[in-house]
Amino acid sequence: MRMEHRVRSRSAGRPGVVEERMVAGAGETPAGVGRNMLLDINRAEISRLKSLTGIGEHYAKKIVEGRPYHHREELLTKEILPEYIYGRIMDRLMASQS
Repeated sequence: MRMEHRVRSRSAGRPGVVEERMVAGAGETPAGVGRNMLLDINRAEISRLKSLTGIGEHYAKKIVEGRPYHHREELLTKEILPEYIYGRIMDRLMASQS
């Protein structure tokens, strides 16, 4: 079963522009996370997390062990990821409340 849905949001710095992004959760294809995909850090599998820039086995396991997250910024406040890695991938992350 495919668990994707579209998220509409206003682009920062560009008033009136609405962008659509796909939201990806656990167990979905494709193997990588594209520029227009949001990865749910509360549901994504380790293999999906490792597809992000700078995330290897170690950080992927730390993300999974630190669940649940209320906001993606908790990857910093819980000291799961260093700031330089978080800065590279933050626009591709989301934390769903389920």
